Amino acid sequence: MKLRAGILSMLLAAAAVLPAQAAGCIPVRVGYMDQNRPPYWLGEGDKVPDPPGAAVDLIRDAVLGAGFGCAPIWVRLPVARIKVALANGDIDLAPLGEQSFYPAEIALPKDKAGNIDLERALHNQVWVLVRTRDNLPLSTNPVQYFKGKTLGIAQGNAYAARLREAGLTLDEGARDLDRNIEKLRLGRVAGVVVAAVAPAHLKQALDKYKGEVMQLPQPLLNVRLWLAFNDNFYRAHPQQSEALWTWLDKNRNRLGYVMQRYRKD
Repeated sequence: MKLRAGILSMLLAAAAVLPAQAAGCIPVRVGYMDQNRPPYWLGEGDKVPDPPGAAVDLIRDAVLGAGFGCAPIWVRLPVARIKVALANGDIDLAPLGEQSFYPAEIALPKDKAGNIDLERALHNQVWVLVRTRDNLPLSTNPVQYFKGKTLGIAQGNAYAARLREAGLTLDEGARDLDRNIEKLRLGRVAGVVVAAVAPAHLKQALDKYKGEVMQLPQPLLNVRLWLAFNDNFYRAHPQQSEALWTWLDKNRNRLGYVMQRYRKD
């Protein structure tokens, strides 16, 4: 009940500042994390900053490109609540990482065989940040090197289970990247785990540490992120929902374009 009440208040606040919906508009309530994970998700709490982050821009482009007819309504939520809110129908669409179980109330793209479509997704890689002064060789295999050591990871990451299955020890006590890097600088963790589509996307986030923190060249693992619909919403709007997933597949390089807004060379 508290979750529904909190989401309802957010939606009412958002509706108060939105203009009247244009004719032919299918409103889409998009839920995403309320944490600062640059460059993809920017800002803290329920406010949507300008600019909002590269992934937010990409989702907006996908919703418009799929024919919903109007920009999304953004609903920022704690990471652990997003899947529950999506299954309950409190939001219509949300990014969802690879998981061992997906509720029947959540719709994901399917291939011709009826399996989850591995192509109509966002493809990320998981990297490790280390202290430059530790002088790790660029050839370091992170999966092997960090066994027996502790890696810092932001709370709520879906791929944490896969890292543990690989024999890695994780510290999920910090909320975001900056707090994890502070642990790294203090020597409380041996490395920090972070996801990115391309290594260069983290350049700006690391520049403020003036060379004190570096990114290992070899990724830990490859991961996928789907834009998942509430199943009832999908059934009400199957044409636009399928078009969104297809748009993502056909525009898989679009993130590189929207990233230009966040580069400060």
